[in-house]
Amino acid sequence: MMDDYGVLGLSSLAELNYMRLEAMDLFERCLTEGKANFLETFIEQQISQEPPRLELLREVGEDLNQRLLALEEYHADLLDRVWRALHDDFGVEIGTLDDLSETYQHIEAENVIQRLREYNPLLTDSDETVVRKMLDASLQTASQLRSDVLMTEYLCQYVTDWVDGLSATIARRVWVNGRGDKYSGGLQ
Repeated sequence: MMDDYGVLGLSSLAELNYMRLEAMDLFERCLTEGKANFLETFIEQQISQEPPRLELLREVGEDLNQRLLALEEYHADLLDRVWRALHDDFGVEIGTLDDLSETYQHIEAENVIQRLREYNPLLTDSDETVVRKMLDASLQTASQLRSDVLMTEYLCQYVTDWVDGLSATIARRVWVNGRGDKYSGGLQ
C-alpha cells in the first residue's frame, strides 16, 4: 500500500490524510443533521480538481464502508441484547432474533408489556417500568441507528459510483491517448 503513495511524497500523503479526516468529520455532521449534502459537496469539490482526487475518494469510500459495517454490527448487537433481556430475564417470546430485526422499528412498547403480563402474571410494577424504559430507549437508539445505516449506505454508494465513473473515464482517456486515433475509432 505504501508503494501507492511513493509518488505522492510526504506532503501529499499528509494532505491526503487531512482530507480524509475532513471527509469523516463531514460524514459525522451528515449523521448528526440527517442531511447528506455536507459530504456530497466535499466529494464534488474533489471531483472538480484537475486531476480528480481519485485516491482520496477511494480512501473515503473505504472509510465509509468500515463505518457502515460498524453501524450494522452495533444495530445487530442492540437487537440481540433486547431480545435476550426479554427472553432470558422476563420469559417473553417475541419470535426469533431474525424476526425481531425485521420488525423492531414497528414494535410498540405497550404490546410487549401486554405480552410480558401474559407470560408472567407475577410481574411487578418495577419490572414493568424497567422493561418499558429499556424498550423506549432501545427503540429510540435502534431507530437512530437505522437512519445512520441508511445514510451511510447512500453515501458509500455515492462515493463508489463516482470512483467507478472516474476510473472508467480515466482508463478510457489513457487508452485513447496511448493508442491514438488509429485504434480509438475516432473516440475522443
